[in-house]
Amino acid sequence: MEFYHLRTFLTVAEEGHLTRAAEKLMTSQPALSAQLRALEDEVGMKLFDRTSKGMVLTSAGKALQDQARRVVDAARDFRAQADSLRDTISGEMVLGLNNRPEILRLMEILHELTSNHPELRYEMLCGSSGVILQGLDEGSISIGFFEGECNNPKLTWHQVDTVELCLAAPVAWAEELSKPDWKKLEAKPWIFVSRMCSYFLAIQSICNEQGLNISPRFRVNECLTVLNLVADGLGVTLTSRNQIDSPDFKGRIVALPHFRASVPLCIGYQTARANDPAVAVVRDTVLRVWSTARKVPIPELEIIHEPASDGPPPTPRRVTTRPRTLNSNRRRS
Repeated sequence: MEFYHLRTFLTVAEEGHLTRAAEKLMTSQPALSAQLRALEDEVGMKLFDRTSKGMVLTSAGKALQDQARRVVDAARDFRAQADSLRDTISGEMVLGLNNRPEILRLMEILHELTSNHPELRYEMLCGSSGVILQGLDEGSISIGFFEGECNNPKLTWHQVDTVELCLAAPVAWAEELSKPDWKKLEAKPWIFVSRMCSYFLAIQSICNEQGLNISPRFRVNECLTVLNLVADGLGVTLTSRNQIDSPDFKGRIVALPHFRASVPLCIGYQTARANDPAVAVVRDTVLRVWSTARKVPIPELEIIHEPASDGPPPTPRRVTTRPRTLNSNRRRS
């Protein structure tokens, strides 16, 4: 029995659905199914009933769930305690990445970590901010980057920068959409990100504020694919400004003038693991590398309304609460 079998078992039990569990663990559904079958073969009993509504624990699965959680937590605590007794820090860290490496300053961070702590190993998992936050909550991700606020009392987070958001469209549509006409934009095909992504929440705010009824043509949980769809003229989406300013998309995607917003870029981990030596060195390295990042208040979402034909445009209204502007925050239950 492998450690990851227990992690898979717990995630599927919590999600009740293979697709969502695979997304949270950042693996494929077939791989997840194979891991569950291997675990069931190992213990010699059925742990889940496969129903039309998802995965439901059997009585045996329910009886083993708490024990599996204790084993996973004990293994993590054992490694942390062992590391604290040695001069060197070792083990494997699972890093959650919600953006491109250059945006997260990942190479600078890894160069410093590998130089100062050569016995640490890393698994890097990419996903939306919502996926990263759920992985942190469950313990499948050791420490990770995410955008937006974190209201989870189990997690500690530190803001390292702000990310500017924009509506992105194919450059061929730039002239047609050069003025903030929301009804015209509503008629365009839209590309939505995962419901667990902070960008999806921003799109929901826009729809609620403008009274829009947008039906997405595509749903994608990976930013590069979203941007390639936009660049090829297949739809409109909401994304970060630094994504469309990259060389791959410059001249192919245009930022629309309909709204402006910024969200915090944060690094987070479980509060219970704050003193884990491996988590601590990664956290401190990230904060040190980002120490020159801007520390400015984050503006609220600002909607640009379509101007009335017989007068000046109205003053934009704020439609979301201001994110916290502290550079670090700890929430305890």
